[in-house]
Amino acid sequence: MLRISERMAELSEDAKAILGALPKDGSMVGNLSLMRKLAMPPERFFEAKQELDNEALIVYGKGRGGSTGLAKPTIAPPERATTGVRDEYDLYGPLKKYFDDFWKPNYKAPDLYISKITGPPKDHKRKSGLWSRPDVSVLTVSAYDFIPERVLELTTVEAKKYADIGTRAVFETVSHSKFGHQAFLAFEWLDDVDMDDSSNEDVVEVFKESRRFGIGIMQMKMKEDKTWEIDIVLDSIRHDPEPADCNRFIEQNFAEYHKQIRSAIGR
Repeated sequence: MLRISERMAELSEDAKAILGALPKDGSMVGNLSLMRKLAMPPERFFEAKQELDNEALIVYGKGRGGSTGLAKPTIAPPERATTGVRDEYDLYGPLKKYFDDFWKPNYKAPDLYISKITGPPKDHKRKSGLWSRPDVSVLTVSAYDFIPERVLELTTVEAKKYADIGTRAVFETVSHSKFGHQAFLAFEWLDDVDMDDSSNEDVVEVFKESRRFGIGIMQMKMKEDKTWEIDIVLDSIRHDPEPADCNRFIEQNFAEYHKQIRSAIGR
């Protein structure tokens, strides 16, 4: 029987490249991330991965696109962090800034863009009960050349700390579809592997249920300079809420903007 060193010597260059890119602690890495990192087309990647599997040098993981890890880690994996920010409220400002930076520039007069933190203040619980309103809300009004009516859309965002990742957060976000046109669930994320490549069972279930209900997912990672890197890793599907419910939400949560909204929709 060949020793491990001899088996390694017989591997293809692609297989060796994959092995070299895998974390030595046994952490799983998404196949899509590996292919991008190694600039390796799918055909070569999966052929090389089969080589490694035949030699029992890797293990497979679940998740969107699948993942790969070393079969025999050389060091113990680090303990998973349990939380990052102390208060969920600390996520609201960065989320609002994300939409202000990337969405607002697309709306010029006569269009309208308004974003607002609609979640509870710091260290306060919701007074109106669980699943009552989103943490960040974005209202837009757009005019189109060939559409006779101006289009109003309400986007809702629910924010959750890393420790609160789970399907309960999905169902909370789904409840906002009653009055919003699209809904996003934003998670603080502390792992090196991106959420959409994670093999964590809770994360896999979150993606499964989010796709089922048409909920978008946003990933929030704090960088070393304490700024946030925010990405949409799953797009939201547009919903069609009851006009009365949407109107009620705007009436209650955008009171200071009623004059601007009426003007934008031609009232």
